[in-house]
Amino acid sequence: MDDGKSDTKEGKRQSAPHEPFLSHAPAPASSFIAVETTDAEYRLIVKLPGYRRDCIMLSTRRRRILHIAADSWEAGGGHFERRISFGYDADLTRVRAEFDGDHLRVLVPRKVIPVTWVGN
Repeated sequence: MDDGKSDTKEGKRQSAPHEPFLSHAPAPASSFIAVETTDAEYRLIVKLPGYRRDCIMLSTRRRRILHIAADSWEAGGGHFERRISFGYDADLTRVRAEFDGDHLRVLVPRKVIPVTWVGN
C-alpha cells in the first residue's frame, strides 16, 4: 500500500539526487569587460573563458541598454550577465559582435548628432 511517503524520511521530503538545470555559480574570476570609446563607436571586449558561442546572448532594451548574458554548464563554468547603459548617441540597431572562443568583441556605432549654431 502506498501511503504517499515513499520518498520521505521521518516525514521530511528528500530532494532528488541531481544537479540543477541552471547553475547559480558566478562567472569565472577571469571574466571581465572593458569599454573603449572612439569618435565613431563604442568597443566592448568581454573575456568569457569556457563559454561557447551558442550560449551567449546579446539583446537591447529601451534603445539605450545592451544586455549581455552567457551560461556555461561545464566544470568551472557559471553565469555571466551585464547590462551596459549608453548615451543617446549609441546606435543599438546596428550592433555587431564576434566571438573567438575566449573574447567577445562588441561594436556599437555612434550616431552623428548634428550641431546647430545660433548666432551671427
